[in-house]
Amino acid sequence: MAKAKTNIKTSVEVTGITLTLTKEEAETLLLLTGNVNGDRYNSARKHSDSVYYALHAAGVKNTFQRQFTGSVRLSNGPVY
Repeated sequence: MAKAKTNIKTSVEVTGITLTLTKEEAETLLLLTGNVNGDRYNSARKHSDSVYYALHAAGVKNTFQRQFTGSVRLSNGPVY
């Protein structure tokens, strides 16, 4: 006698994340995302730019300008 069994695998795809930050955390994130070097189209910089401009549009100000002495550099490939 033939038998059939169906295997069902369900998965959840995360399509977005909502992040709640204090004013100081948002200012720090603005500082970091505004100083990422790299290709603006083919590296993590394109995502950090997006976060920077969203924070800036929300009225977050960079209050740490004098404390930052360098830049953040990301490679084009995965970082482990």
